[in-house]
Amino acid sequence: MNNSSENIPGVLTPLCERILREAAKSQRGFIFLLMVLLGVKGFAQDGIVRGRVIAENGEPLQGAVVISENQKKGTYTNEDGIFSLSLPPGEDNIRVSYFGYKQAQQSITVKAEQTTTLRISLEEEVLETQIVEITSDRKTTINRNQATLGKIQIDPTDILDIPSIGAPDLAQYLQVLPGVVFTGDQGGQLYIRGGTPVQNMVYLDGMILYRPFHSIGLFSVFDPDYIRSADLYSAAFPAQFGGRISSVLNIKTRTPDVQSWGGSLNLGPFMSSALVEGPIVKGKREGTGLSALVSYRQNYMDEVSPDLYDYVNDGLGVPFNFTDIYGKLSLTDGANQLSVFGFSQEDAVDYEVPAATSWESSGGGASFQLLPSAANAIISGNLAFSRYEVAQDNSTEVFPRTSSINGFNGGLDISYLLNSVDELSFGVNILGFTTDFAFTNSFNLLTSQESNNTEAAVYVRWKKVLLAQSGDALSQQRWVIEPSVRAHYFNDQQHLSFEPRLRIKWSLPKLSVSVGTGLYTQNLISAVSDRDIVNFFQGILAAPVSVPDQIKDHALQTATHGLAAIEFLPAEGIKFQVEGWAKDFTQLTNINRLRLFEEDPLYITETGLSYGVDISADVQRKSWGLTLNYGWSKNEREDPVQTYAPVWDRRHSLNALFSFKSTARVSAASLQKSRWDANLRWNLGSGFPFTQTQGFFPRLSFNENGSLTDILTQTGELALLLSEDLNAGRLPYYHRLDASITYRFPLGRIILSELTLSAINLYDRQNVFYLDRISNERVDQLPFLPSLNWRLSF
Repeated sequence: MNNSSENIPGVLTPLCERILREAAKSQRGFIFLLMVLLGVKGFAQDGIVRGRVIAENGEPLQGAVVISENQKKGTYTNEDGIFSLSLPPGEDNIRVSYFGYKQAQQSITVKAEQTTTLRISLEEEVLETQIVEITSDRKTTINRNQATLGKIQIDPTDILDIPSIGAPDLAQYLQVLPGVVFTGDQGGQLYIRGGTPVQNMVYLDGMILYRPFHSIGLFSVFDPDYIRSADLYSAAFPAQFGGRISSVLNIKTRTPDVQSWGGSLNLGPFMSSALVEGPIVKGKREGTGLSALVSYRQNYMDEVSPDLYDYVNDGLGVPFNFTDIYGKLSLTDGANQLSVFGFSQEDAVDYEVPAATSWESSGGGASFQLLPSAANAIISGNLAFSRYEVAQDNSTEVFPRTSSINGFNGGLDISYLLNSVDELSFGVNILGFTTDFAFTNSFNLLTSQESNNTEAAVYVRWKKVLLAQSGDALSQQRWVIEPSVRAHYFNDQQHLSFEPRLRIKWSLPKLSVSVGTGLYTQNLISAVSDRDIVNFFQGILAAPVSVPDQIKDHALQTATHGLAAIEFLPAEGIKFQVEGWAKDFTQLTNINRLRLFEEDPLYITETGLSYGVDISADVQRKSWGLTLNYGWSKNEREDPVQTYAPVWDRRHSLNALFSFKSTARVSAASLQKSRWDANLRWNLGSGFPFTQTQGFFPRLSFNENGSLTDILTQTGELALLLSEDLNAGRLPYYHRLDASITYRFPLGRIILSELTLSAINLYDRQNVFYLDRISNERVDQLPFLPSLNWRLSF
């Protein structure tokens, strides 16, 4: 391995005086010192050429190829369209290319120890092809410059490959990913590698969302038409993310079109949506100006399903409806950008028995990204506010359950692209929120909490890529080392959490091996009742100051992650991947479901262990693709009484996704004649655990008169006697086949029309939803549901 740090002793002494002078002049001197110590060659002689590559409409282009023609040296743009190259001083020519766009060239003068910032706009090029030929796909390649273990990059076009009803949605795509367990079509939740929904952090343009999925598990609150990228970190995520102990879903939205007005309209039996975007003020250069985007989605399944699908739920249909609204305003000069955004969401599900639940959330904020011309830095930040409120009227409970959380979060991040591959970043995050929570357990005892909390964190992350320059068979090996650390202060607990993390990757051209680990802490906890048949109510509250039998000197939830991965490319267009993971939940704070008397503690301390292995295979050919995922996992929790399997403990899961594409997703102008696509998805999952019923008994109430209650004249309420072995039973296996066919044709040269015929549960599998223990009435998951959707885009 070549490591220039071996030469440091010989050069450090004569350079000390110069280093100190540079450090005193500006922040660039600090980076210069770090680069010398970290073994980065040539900084003192080379200059930095960096910039952003965008399309004419202002959207950053990820994966664009940037090449120095004089030095025959190149790199790729990141997800924000940003690149950086370390080049020797002198005249040079920078060439940029991206599939579907015309090449661009720009002559520059590189100056020693200085940064040159470029802004490059690419013009779209109409390509006439009969079929889509996939020559290189990120699904079947190895990123040798990034430690990508536990991270799945979701492109909006990936979401379109999932058969759906209503419209494609991010929630449906997440369900086919390795390590993701989904608990049902109706009211299901996502559990990511052993973590509960409240242990998953979800960002929308940096804003925290507390409930990102709708009551019917086929939809999220995000319209895929405005999503630019979505990154799922399922374990061992780096230190720029914190405040959760399981996973992170980081969603970024598109820059509204600054070139021309356009949009889309979706019409279907379950849901309709519309999106409009365009320039308000055009800049003098391509890709610059002030632009806006507005998206609206309305689901009306509760109104149409009783008539269209009268065989569902004994004629009740699917009693769900929701509304999503999102808006964004962006100002960009091509290199720098400022955005203001807001969203609103309402949801309702009305199962009179067992419960009727409604919730709403809203929020807004601002974000910015700067490329200072005088320093090789990327500066970004955000400030946002969000709220979430939920209420449930349960047919078997006297009082309704309520929960709310609202607050703000913000951050400032600075990233230095030290060269084309190395990076140093650091930042600060702040968070403040209030919670108000109340519900009664099965013994009609009230649990409530009102709290105010603030948190603050700082982090540092360094990524170093080491190349081999030997002449042996391993001459193309490459190492990526990514240590990071986070210091997170929880004010209500008066606790400072120190969280070191590490990700390492070793790569050859067709093989990579990765490992990752880290410590994680979070404040929020979730509350569910042991009486819940269907868990639509998601209460959120802050961890109490103290709990009985707590393991640590605080009541926060903590976890340690371990992750290992192998990627292998046996042939062009084929990729195998194996990931083994483990999460040791060293302290969990939960509601005391065994509380019998007022003096009993409200909360208990638990521990948990989750581990598993995920195996995936991707095959990409000229016009079709096949993805197979198999996962095995085991989840255990231990409370003061027993060790048990939580309700999301699915041991086996299998997903198969097949997609045929006759064309890429195109505009009306570039589509020469009609085309069609087809998608199939099959899902298999082993049964979830449940607590078995032992019998029934008349439960007496002592709430009004206490010990003076006349037990002789009271008839009592029919109650369940459950097994003392929590979740010892298993439901049957779940499996479902979905399919869709899309016919795409132009209406003139402006409008692209798409008709999609889709169906879920093609062979009408009766997957159990819930069984009412009192009436013994069974309700199944969604049956065979066909749908015809019409989409217009312009």
